[in-house]
Amino acid sequence: MMFNEVNIILFALILIGYVTFGDAFSVVRDYEVEETIGCKEIETKSAVLRLRRHLFCEYVENIRPVSDHRKKTSVYFGFMPKFIMNNELADSVELHCWAIFMWNDDHLTWEPSQFNDVKFLHVISRELWTPDIMFYLADSEEHEIPFDNCWLSNTGRVKCVLTTKFSVRCLKDYTWWPYDVQNCTIQIGSWSHSSEEIDLLETGNIMSEFHKNLEWNVVQTNVTTHKEPFKFGMNMTSQIISFNFILRRHYNDIRAIHLLLIIILIIMTLTTLWLDPKSIERMILANLNFICHLLYLQIFRWDMPGIAIESAMLLQLFEKSFALACFTLIVTSILRRLLELTTETPTWMAMRISAIVKSKIGRILLISILDPKASAELEIKAEDNTNLVTFKKNEASWKHVVMLISWINFLCIFLTYIILISIYFPTESSGNNI
Repeated sequence: MMFNEVNIILFALILIGYVTFGDAFSVVRDYEVEETIGCKEIETKSAVLRLRRHLFCEYVENIRPVSDHRKKTSVYFGFMPKFIMNNELADSVELHCWAIFMWNDDHLTWEPSQFNDVKFLHVISRELWTPDIMFYLADSEEHEIPFDNCWLSNTGRVKCVLTTKFSVRCLKDYTWWPYDVQNCTIQIGSWSHSSEEIDLLETGNIMSEFHKNLEWNVVQTNVTTHKEPFKFGMNMTSQIISFNFILRRHYNDIRAIHLLLIIILIIMTLTTLWLDPKSIERMILANLNFICHLLYLQIFRWDMPGIAIESAMLLQLFEKSFALACFTLIVTSILRRLLELTTETPTWMAMRISAIVKSKIGRILLISILDPKASAELEIKAEDNTNLVTFKKNEASWKHVVMLISWINFLCIFLTYIILISIYFPTESSGNNI
């Protein structure tokens, strides 16, 4: 009796297990059969699938794809910048570019006639051997080439086109700001392969796809190749390709404002010297000129990068103009004080001033231009042998002294500005000798 109950329990458990898992086992078994049958059907119909299985059956992507290890792999490289973005706060240039790589893989060739005339195959870069190319940027920064999609031809030619961006720290020259230049260099080379294994060949036309920048213009490009000691030693060398491009800032309205303001400040200084020393307008303009120079200094420091402000020629021109503006203000105050003097001028000064004033040059330049009334009075008394002695002798003498000083100041500062502008004033052709 006990034995029969045990058999019944065992039979019930077997029945429950069959009902529960039997359907699942049959589904898995049927799926595997259907999948096997489906894959075989796909393979018989798809030449691409057969080709891929044929090519990558025993392929090892970590081995350089040559039949003889003594043979070099020629890697053709094309570097095409698309556009640039300059970040002056970060002191870097962000370069967006295309990179094209081509090489031959001796292990990935086929006869198109055996695969329904398939001549090209789209592959993922991780499925095949790719050169370990690195961008060597400034400050020892390194940027790995992100290979992705590639095309493979029946001759074994592999072509990969990729997009990448990275920040480049350039050598910046702010001497002729706002027409400053930036000298940028990017080096490219293999990380672990020597020049005896990989031969890098540049294809040229690096700027053929470049979109013009609204702020910067590429004025010069250069490609050079050199070799340096292999990082792993072994008496080998590494091949490095250097891409050098020079950027120059475009002329625009914002930058032109700085040049215009400098010109206005210069005109204000010269106008102050031209006005009558005793006029209130001259004193007002001299003080206003001084204040405008201070305000422009703040504007200049706001727009100019702080690390380069000391090297700008425009700043040096401004500093000297500011010194001349201060000098003009001081001279104006001194001349006004001289005109208020009631004491007689020294005899040696009165004689020399009188001789200059009565000369032809003095009549034309000093009096006819600056004081026509004094010129008429001088012509009336020209026949006398007196030295302009009138009942206002002291007043006239100091007036002539002030006129002479004013004219000399004007001529000297005017010539000084001409020299300063010819040396320090930036123009579009200032930085062409790069």
